[in-house]
Amino acid sequence: MCGIAAEIATGRPVPGRVAAMLEPIRHRGDGENFGRVLTVAGAVFGCNRLAIVDRDAAVQPMSDGSLSVAFNGEIYNHAELRATLTAHGHRFRTESDTEVLLHGYRQWRGDLPRHLDGIFAFVVYDADTGAYLCARDRLGVKPLYRAREDGALLLASEIKSFGPLGLVPETFPPGHAADRNREWSYDSRPTEPWQHDEETAAAELGRLLDEAVYKRTRTDLPIGVIYSGGVDSAAVLGLALRHHPDVTAISVGLPGAADLPVAVRSCAELGVRHVVRDLDIDDLIRRLPAIVRQTETFELVDIMDACVMAPAFEAARELGIKVVLVGDGSDEQFAGYELFRDHPEPVELSRYRVRNLHRTDLHRVDRASMLHSVEARVPFLDPAVVDLAWRLPMDYKRRDGIEKWILRKAISGVIPDYLAWRPKVRMPEGTGLLFQLIEYARDQRVDLDEELVERLHIDSQEMAYCLRSYVDSGYPVPRARYRRSGWDYAPNGYFQFDDAPLSGALEGSPAR
Repeated sequence: MCGIAAEIATGRPVPGRVAAMLEPIRHRGDGENFGRVLTVAGAVFGCNRLAIVDRDAAVQPMSDGSLSVAFNGEIYNHAELRATLTAHGHRFRTESDTEVLLHGYRQWRGDLPRHLDGIFAFVVYDADTGAYLCARDRLGVKPLYRAREDGALLLASEIKSFGPLGLVPETFPPGHAADRNREWSYDSRPTEPWQHDEETAAAELGRLLDEAVYKRTRTDLPIGVIYSGGVDSAAVLGLALRHHPDVTAISVGLPGAADLPVAVRSCAELGVRHVVRDLDIDDLIRRLPAIVRQTETFELVDIMDACVMAPAFEAARELGIKVVLVGDGSDEQFAGYELFRDHPEPVELSRYRVRNLHRTDLHRVDRASMLHSVEARVPFLDPAVVDLAWRLPMDYKRRDGIEKWILRKAISGVIPDYLAWRPKVRMPEGTGLLFQLIEYARDQRVDLDEELVERLHIDSQEMAYCLRSYVDSGYPVPRARYRRSGWDYAPNGYFQFDDAPLSGALEGSPAR
């Protein structure tokens, strides 16, 4: 896992440009792996490396003959691909997944992404021919942005890398690849509905989740699990304990947080090392502007989530844990939110939210984790799990008022029933962060252009505060939103959120 930057020029690359792009994302590397730059004919590659796979030998950026690569991510099937490529006559110098990309490009060219099982954003370049291949994983777990200037293609892991250049990037879309001549989607989704009974569906989901967690725990490093005691994180924790000998559960909360007693009890019963980080509202308020800058978003829900999750990743790093599993992606696929209950098109809403994760929840997870140089892995977004969930009928997901019914059935027996069938607790109640940050933001009076307020559906003072903080962090004024407005107080103390897609929302990251 890394922070990357690259320039592919039509002539000579601009000296120092890639190094300048790496500096704002130093947090994405560790040790002595900051600011490494490789210059070849017609291109420059840079990397701040978070060393996880083949930590000693796999220096990045990596070059092998005429080919060079800058890579952010993890290829979970790299050992299997290495065996396949070796059988084709390729010879490897390292045990790294990075080198697999170089040989894989030689073997498969533009078909390389279809062979990869993992989370990735990379660019491979051939100095002899000037050909290149950029690609991003299917759901966009790992970020990638691009911009052009004077014919040069510039790529980086975060929006803030383009600030020193005065450029406004766009998002490289998930599930896509591009070369000099074209851009294409290599992703696909199954169209046939599930044809088997619910028992078969539960068994298959349990098997695929187990495999997804296994792949993400194949490391000699210790593993952390961000743990609330809800069914999603409990499923991840229970499966991780099957496959790795050194697992630590990490929980966060303010005084009175509903999740913490359940998390403490279950970890004690399961014999799991458990670390609890107590949150302090004054500290969260102090960190709020920095969280807005780091997360590169003005969306209220993502900022609030990042405020409480960033301390969990900070705790992981203090414990010496680089690899952390999270339970994100489950609610979107298995209808975990209340908004699915009365929505006229719950299947389409689910699919919209899954497709949108790369600029909402996954965006927040990436920034909050990498702020502390921690790699977050997302088992629920394993392609096989996503493809199965895509096919399952809605009545398997919500039944008799129980959300995520099929997941609960699939995971029963792996974790105690009081975890598997525990009713969903929304983040505000679960962490104890109810209205404190929102009330603070609401009291900070800011002025915004009326046209911008109307265009972005900014309908509350707290949302205006987030947008002002975003722009004041140096980011360009956005053209569109990907979450709807509508965070209101509700009688039960939860937030209500209208999450229908904006009509005509623009693809890509915010731009002028």
